[in-house]
Amino acid sequence: MFKPREQLMQHGAASLTDEQLAAVILRVGNQQATVQEVAQSLLKQYPDFRDLEQASLTELVRLTGIGPVKAMELQAICELSHRLQMQRTIRFGVIASSQMVGQRMIDLLAGETQEQLLVVLLDVKNQVIQIKQIYIGTLNSSVAHPREIFKLAVQYSAAKFILVHNHPSGQLTPSTQDIAFTKRVTGCGDLMGITCLDHLIIGSQHYLSLREEGYLTD
Repeated sequence: MFKPREQLMQHGAASLTDEQLAAVILRVGNQQATVQEVAQSLLKQYPDFRDLEQASLTELVRLTGIGPVKAMELQAICELSHRLQMQRTIRFGVIASSQMVGQRMIDLLAGETQEQLLVVLLDVKNQVIQIKQIYIGTLNSSVAHPREIFKLAVQYSAAKFILVHNHPSGQLTPSTQDIAFTKRVTGCGDLMGITCLDHLIIGSQHYLSLREEGYLTD
């Protein structure tokens, strides 16, 4: 039977089990446990990779065979995976509806424990130019400012954009801050000639469109 690295070389990474992938990433064990045992311990603690993505350095180093360096490497790999997912999301081409964005963003933001504000930048044909994270935390006009959105819109020559932010609680009802921020951004867009098409609130399985709810008007 191939060892994980040998199997990867012969048949590609897709042929490996979760445990084998973890063993390749961890590389070696230590005096307390073999790399296979460390991989098993890691997956026993975090069978869902989304939970692993949320694990802190402190939590990771508590596991047998994982020191600070391996913990940081695991976090770096999780972040790389998150960014790759973001890049895949960018490639969904022409935006035909808010539903199209909403469904993709549910997949992208599921499992996040903090609120995030993102902007989907579009050209005149509604093609996605870029998706950028603007802010992490509860929307508040004193810290989340429209200037960051329009700075990116100008930088990427966007004609339109869609705001997206998640509610980790799963509750989709927009807060007073959500509504006020949306109106403020929309007003700025009207002045600059860069249209805010919608603001989507993302839950664990569903989304809410502020335009469909009547908070944005043409």
